[in-house]
Amino acid sequence: MSRHSVIESSENGRTEIDYSAMPEAEIERRIHHYHEKYGMTLTAYSKRFSCAGATPQEMLDVMDWDCLVRECDLRRAARPAARK
Repeated sequence: MSRHSVIESSENGRTEIDYSAMPEAEIERRIHHYHEKYGMTLTAYSKRFSCAGATPQEMLDVMDWDCLVRECDLRRAARPAARK
């Protein structure tokens, strides 16, 4: 099953990201980038995040970060079932 995110921006047009097709190393690299950029995990950042005060880039970052973490979690959950 594909898991996509479509991002609309006036500057870049439409960008579609297929997280299910993304290599695991790329997912981990991007999650690490957000940890470095914001200095915390997504869970900690989400507790402080406010849509009302966020910049457009912060909104895109948190959406991408959330999708990356969810994809990582889905893959981890599927691993034990695949070994049976």
